[in-house]
Amino acid sequence: MITQRMLSLLDEKSLKMADLCRFLEINTSTMTNWKNRGTDPPARYIAPICEFLGVSCEYLLTGKESLSTFNSTSDSDWLSLIYQLPLEKQYELKGYIKRMIDESVAADEPLKKTGTTNLAK
Repeated sequence: MITQRMLSLLDEKSLKMADLCRFLEINTSTMTNWKNRGTDPPARYIAPICEFLGVSCEYLLTGKESLSTFNSTSDSDWLSLIYQLPLEKQYELKGYIKRMIDESVAADEPLKKTGTTNLAK
């Protein structure tokens, strides 16, 4: 259960439930309800909870860590920066990145059509 794992991690890391609630911008009663009712946090809280606890989403959800899961410090740093942005700015950044990818793919398109893909590398 996610809530039990989250509470165990708080205890293991000597972190306080109240600090996590402040980080999530929820009342402590909300987390207490999850605990007492045996329910899990809504999906929108999973990534921020993982950020606070310093664990991957896979670990929080399953209790297991896959070797294929990205979990480098660099990836965590990027995600941490993104989550610090207001939600509107996160969407703007996502759109910007998608446009950059589309432009990059479009720039490579003529090479693919002529069969000279390897020349670009």
